[in-house]
Amino acid sequence: MTAPARDTFEPYPPRFTKNLLHPKHWPMWCLMGLWYVISQLPFGWQLAMGRNLGRLLKLIGGSRARIARINIEKCFPELSTQEQTTLLNQHFEALGIGFIEVGFGWWGRDKVVASLTHIEGIEHIRKPQAEGKGVFLLTNHFTPLEIVGRIAGHQFPCRVMYRKNDNPVFEWISCTCRSRHVDEFIPHKAVSHFLNYIRNGGVGIYMADQDYRARHSVFAPFFGIPTATIRKPTEYVLETGAAIVPTQYWRLPGTQGYCIRFLPALENYPSGDDVADATRINKLTEDHIRVQPEQYLWPHRRFKHRPEGEKSFY
Repeated sequence: MTAPARDTFEPYPPRFTKNLLHPKHWPMWCLMGLWYVISQLPFGWQLAMGRNLGRLLKLIGGSRARIARINIEKCFPELSTQEQTTLLNQHFEALGIGFIEVGFGWWGRDKVVASLTHIEGIEHIRKPQAEGKGVFLLTNHFTPLEIVGRIAGHQFPCRVMYRKNDNPVFEWISCTCRSRHVDEFIPHKAVSHFLNYIRNGGVGIYMADQDYRARHSVFAPFFGIPTATIRKPTEYVLETGAAIVPTQYWRLPGTQGYCIRFLPALENYPSGDDVADATRINKLTEDHIRVQPEQYLWPHRRFKHRPEGEKSFY
């Protein structure tokens, strides 16, 4: 089914301008050059560099390392203190690999990426599309996000909502590289553009596992903790009539690569009960996390907003 013409709100990818060559941007250009060089190294070397980078990030992580520790303690109280510390250390190694994977996602050779790709359940996307529906791939923030986004974009045309980067060089390079693999990255304020694409039978990637402003959320259990959970998936399905396909992904052990698993589309969603729907979404997120807990983005303040009268965790 043909997607609607792109809005004129801004070009994608953004146009190159001479201002990007200003000396104040040279440090970012150097960083990008280093990222490119690393992306051409053997995959195993990139993983090793990422793990070492992650150990450094933990040492200098400050408040983010503290937030990650608190989140792990809250979500896995059954683990001993030593086990929680081990998970925290493993997480920062995975986070360091995730930084290295950004360059691999942008510039990695197609042949190498294809050899590392493992896809399960793609029929769960084809089925609602055959029925004339758009599809939301509902997923979460894990450290291999960038490279997995590229892999998904090579399986089917899709669009992703994202938050623009304040650095213009990073924004230009990231959008230019991503546009080779994903149909379009849409700024988060251009919601109508995103929904029109889904309404016309497209596939969009949406992540609903972060704590946004409380007025957009309801409190629903997440690892047994009342957690502000965004209502947008329910609203978007009502607006578009699309199917929601839960999507899991993770980095496989060693140098095996990456797995993306598409689950059957949700039935009886939305139910008309916002808390019940949010609880269902959070349970899907929990299930995803438990596959590879060290790869989840723990430094995010997932429990930032608390029910009235409850003290902040952070």
